[in-house]
Amino acid sequence: MLEPVEPVATIEPMNWGEFLNEFAMRNYNRRARFDVYRVNGDVEEEEKEARLEGLALRDGGKRKNIEVIRIDRSEKHADKIKDIIPNVIGVAVQYDTDGSEGALEITDSENTLISLRLESRVDGVS
Repeated sequence: MLEPVEPVATIEPMNWGEFLNEFAMRNYNRRARFDVYRVNGDVEEEEKEARLEGLALRDGGKRKNIEVIRIDRSEKHADKIKDIIPNVIGVAVQYDTDGSEGALEITDSENTLISLRLESRVDGVS
């Protein structure tokens, strides 16, 4: 029996900046972690979550980079974590079963899929 696949919406490149800003506002402070899926089949899963603070498109002419800012509030001193995803060629959003945004999917020029998984509003899992 096949598992149900949640809907994914591709974002047009000309809309990336606005979409990322709005996505970050809608999902501010939600727990988030990265999963990375490489073309060769390797998968990397981030073990520790941090809360989403912001997203930004960094336009370097032909090269588009996305900056992801999260904050780790698990310790007394909250540390900001900034990740830059270089050479972005695709942006999509995956929806959860309740229609909320469940993941931001970013594809780079090496066809690596970087998935920023958000805590589920359905069951709290990211």
